Amino acid sequence: MTAGLHTLSCVSFGVGFRLRADSELLLPAMLECAPLGTQSLRVEGPGDIEEFTLWGLGSAGYRLVVCGEVVAEAAEVRAVLEKLTGDLMVYVANHAPDRVFVHAGVVGWRDCALVLPGTSFAGKTTMVAALVRAGATYYSDEYAVLDERGCVHPYARDLQMREAGSAEQVPVPVGELGGRAGTAPLAVSHIVFTEYAESGRWDPQPVSAGMAVLEMLRHTIPVQRTPARVMATLGKMMETATALRSGRGEADETARLLLDGIDARV
Repeated sequence: MTAGLHTLSCVSFGVGFRLRADSELLLPAMLECAPLGTQSLRVEGPGDIEEFTLWGLGSAGYRLVVCGEVVAEAAEVRAVLEKLTGDLMVYVANHAPDRVFVHAGVVGWRDCALVLPGTSFAGKTTMVAALVRAGATYYSDEYAVLDERGCVHPYARDLQMREAGSAEQVPVPVGELGGRAGTAPLAVSHIVFTEYAESGRWDPQPVSAGMAVLEMLRHTIPVQRTPARVMATLGKMMETATALRSGRGEADETARLLLDGIDARV
């Protein structure tokens, strides 16, 4: 281990990793980048876990090194920390022994989970916020965290909202939306594939379980490392879930139509 570096050993979803920096003042900011629920350890972790190292370069800025490789360099520390956030999440998701992570927004409704898979900029957070305003319980705006039964666990960080026309994200606590966060795992009742279009109209059509799993594989970690476990988990989820696909217009109207449609089928 490099002399002079300040170190923090951590564990998240059963995955150990180590944060290092050449300034002790940087470690709290690095820990804030770790996945929700990450715990720092009082004792030094094993020597063979992944290390994420942040170097200050003086007037040249900051550098992030992972496994001996430079993965980010920028004049402002914020840009490097954003890269660290993404890399830590992917690392934990890839190595979590008993969880599967799907890029998706999640809310609870009538004691079941609604999962909205999608990539960044697909409008997941916008739809989740609208559903929360409509009375749904907040679970996640980033990942559906599935256990081996196919149930979704809360990953209720602050919602990362974007202002219109801006790529910059602003954290918004769910309470500011008049909502609350879920605390217990839920079986999944609906998978909803939808993206905003200016002329979009809510007209949900059924998607077969097989096609829904294939679509969700595009958004799932760790599909490349443990494909059999991922397929088994998604298959268990689909035992209780109905999949729908539709375009959509404004999120608040779509949220009301979606929830009303679910209630009408009960």
